[in-house]
Amino acid sequence: MNKLPNLDLNLLKLFAALYQNGSVTHSAEQLNLSQSACSHALTRLRERLGDELFVRVNNRMLATAHAHRLAQTVLPALQMLERGLQEASPFNASDSHTLTIAATDYTAWCLRPFVTYLVGMFENLNIRFVQLEERIAEQALEDGSLDLVCGFAHQQEFSEGLAQLSWFEDAYVTARCQSHPCKQKLKLSTFVAYPHILIAPWNERRGIVDKALAKLKKSRVITVTTPHVLVAPTLLPESNMLLTMPRRYALQVCDRLNLQLQSPPLSVPDYQLKLYWHRTRKSDPKIGWFITQFCDFHQLKCDENQLVKK
Repeated sequence: MNKLPNLDLNLLKLFAALYQNGSVTHSAEQLNLSQSACSHALTRLRERLGDELFVRVNNRMLATAHAHRLAQTVLPALQMLERGLQEASPFNASDSHTLTIAATDYTAWCLRPFVTYLVGMFENLNIRFVQLEERIAEQALEDGSLDLVCGFAHQQEFSEGLAQLSWFEDAYVTARCQSHPCKQKLKLSTFVAYPHILIAPWNERRGIVDKALAKLKKSRVITVTTPHVLVAPTLLPESNMLLTMPRRYALQVCDRLNLQLQSPPLSVPDYQLKLYWHRTRKSDPKIGWFITQFCDFHQLKCDENQLVKK
């Protein structure tokens, strides 16, 4: 501890803002400072650390090599400190909060009723969706750059670092256009004879259908690969392609796109939609508040559906 430099925490906050924004003006606005105060603080920080830190190029403040090295430790440390201070104080949902959620286009679509409800109830809440190139970004959940991941799985999972909430379970259906050359119900032989669309949110080369086919020592021809569930069925009209996709979304678009649906002619596991968060943040009041709101909302919807059925 004696080796820690005697440095004003506000200067580190300025460093983080400049590193992330690349602009004195935007950093000053974020920190509620005047541009003059921001510039003077940057001068003190440069003198204290013995490096220029940021160089102005085409109206952008570009980080020096030393600043890049500092950012690798300073930014995560500030995030941890901010999170620790938040956890030590009561959570007030009426205050300004940002929730960063990693989701695919489909899982974000599934979340839309809850998100609409939440932002309608809490006007200072900001929900930020991001898409990643991996299914569950465990490191991002741990360091706080992500709050939650809304993803899916095809089997029970266990991770020492992650907590999870299973949301709902759904099956897959195979879709084709009404003018498709195959007029009969698809059999396995015809299923593998026609070209397919693969939905690959994380740039994978095989999907759950290909794994199921491999167990039967079969394979299919993939003609189009897309990361987007919501776009994939729009590629079917006037084509001979097949698409195996989540039933929930297929039922929403089949009439509009003039598609016919059937169960795949082989055993494909159902999927579970899940929320994931890091176990080190189980005491984070923001995460706890979100999960409570989420569960209450869906319990209310279940109760309403039961009343309608009666």
